[in-house]
Amino acid sequence: MTDLHIHTEKTPMPGFGAAQIRAIIIDATGFEPDLPATVRTGCGLRRAPARTSGRPEDITCLPCREWLHAHLLEWADRARSDRQADLAELLAGPARRCRKWRPSSADLRREEHSYRKLAARLGVAR
Repeated sequence: MTDLHIHTEKTPMPGFGAAQIRAIIIDATGFEPDLPATVRTGCGLRRAPARTSGRPEDITCLPCREWLHAHLLEWADRARSDRQADLAELLAGPARRCRKWRPSSADLRREEHSYRKLAARLGVAR
């Protein structure tokens, strides 16, 4: 039987699936690599990239929707904890803040909000 569901690609970070990585490679090198024949999905299956979507409204596989919901909330929590760590560093004094660029608290707040907004669009009850 053919799987008629639309899945979501299982990625380490939201928004960095095979198609997005391919676009980055094209922009950086001009070389156009092929997409993989299959990708891992949130429900643990392997499906063609054409049978996946990152748009919450398009995902019809319930386990994929639940996985993506949890994944987005995890990233939102990471953004919040990074923002709190930045605040603690700010209060600790300038000597501890001397290091490479990091996103500002406003950047992290926007990131957290965008992940929570995407998670809400999935309509998964928790």
